[in-house]
Amino acid sequence: MKSKKIFLYTLGLVFSCQSIQDRPDTYLQTTYWHRYQRFLPEDLRFQHESLPQEEMISIQGYQIHLDRYPKPAAPCKILLIHGGGGNGRLLGAVALGLRSINCEIISPDLPGFGLSKIPKSKSYVKYEEWVKVLSELIERERNPNQKIFLFGLSIGGMLAYHTAASNLKVDGLIATTLVDPRQTKVRDAISSNLFLSRLGMPLNSGFAFFTNGIYLPIRWLSKMESITNDPDFSDVFAGDPYAGGSRVSLGFLKSFLTYQPELEPEEFHICPVLLAHPGIDPWTPLPLSQDFYDRLPGKKEFVELTGAGHFPYEEPGKTLLFAAAKRFIERRLNE
Repeated sequence: MKSKKIFLYTLGLVFSCQSIQDRPDTYLQTTYWHRYQRFLPEDLRFQHESLPQEEMISIQGYQIHLDRYPKPAAPCKILLIHGGGGNGRLLGAVALGLRSINCEIISPDLPGFGLSKIPKSKSYVKYEEWVKVLSELIERERNPNQKIFLFGLSIGGMLAYHTAASNLKVDGLIATTLVDPRQTKVRDAISSNLFLSRLGMPLNSGFAFFTNGIYLPIRWLSKMESITNDPDFSDVFAGDPYAGGSRVSLGFLKSFLTYQPELEPEEFHICPVLLAHPGIDPWTPLPLSQDFYDRLPGKKEFVELTGAGHFPYEEPGKTLLFAAAKRFIERRLNE
């Protein structure tokens, strides 16, 4: 009887469509995000007065949660973009690090993560829907008196690129990584093991009609233990039910790994690019991003974040990141 219960629980876990309709509307109703604070330097920790304003808006049929750090009269807006295993509230540390830049900052939870809600009618989310959600958010936030910058961390760096290539009307792109998941060496690096990278995903593609709606814990599929270089900090990420402790559909994973951008890097002339890559990143090592970066023909800058891991909160990389972002944005504002 006990084994039957375990089997039914596992079956429910794997085949759940994960509607995420019952998630709270505000992070004030959750506590897990407080656990990150003790690992962060003092200047990147939330204080009561530095908490963002929260919004829930409808985009592309999803209820999208936003953290907003308002500056209505600022000459620019920054969209902070998380990757797989993240959410907008986790990027609050980055938002606080950008406070010296005179920009309003918006940090969305993308469908499947954070507090954003997926309709019960959808069995899974496709990666291209993330691109559409961000592109529509850009249009909603567009103001003729403000420039718009995309700032993507982790896989959010490539998502920022894909969004810029789709929207065509952004003023600058900042990324901590630029890894193209269509490349075998990138899949090998970001997957939890070579079996998943070389055989698992091709098999998934062959049986997509059956497997697209299967959900698995994201920590089974990716190297969540490498999100920081502190095992205790990485464990907190991996246990967060709204981030690295959540589940992802195989359909989403397939659509991410095979996504064809609107513009290949050789064709990208939309905006200047800053690659600010962590210097000690075992998950997505610099050479993987360098390959993509070198193919970009337009204005671009590269900064190595010395001493910082995949989530770059360590010194001196932390200071290098925010200084480089400030220079990059202020240069664009003065053009």
